[in-house]
Amino acid sequence: MVGIIFSIIAINTHGYVSVLFIALLGLANALMWPAIWPLAISGLGKFTKTGSALLIMAIAGGATLPLCYGKLADINFIGHQQAYWILVPCYLFILFYSLKGYKYSKWNS
Repeated sequence: MVGIIFSIIAINTHGYVSVLFIALLGLANALMWPAIWPLAISGLGKFTKTGSALLIMAIAGGATLPLCYGKLADINFIGHQQAYWILVPCYLFILFYSLKGYKYSKWNS
């Protein structure tokens, strides 16, 4: 929720305040990873090592989203600041995962 709030504030403010909230997104990310990891590997049993490896590979999303941001920022009618809207759906999915998504599995249904 902090990532969503900080993203929206960064988009809707200007100058120093906007830059401050972009920097504070690092705090939101730092708080999120230690919580996601145990949720994701819980109950994997003998597949815990494989699940952990897949989580490490999922960090590649952090390498692709900046490219998507750059494409959006280069579009004249969107601009650099409004391109930060790309973060909101990502943080919404993480929020969903933290509340309900981690409970879904084909083994439990």
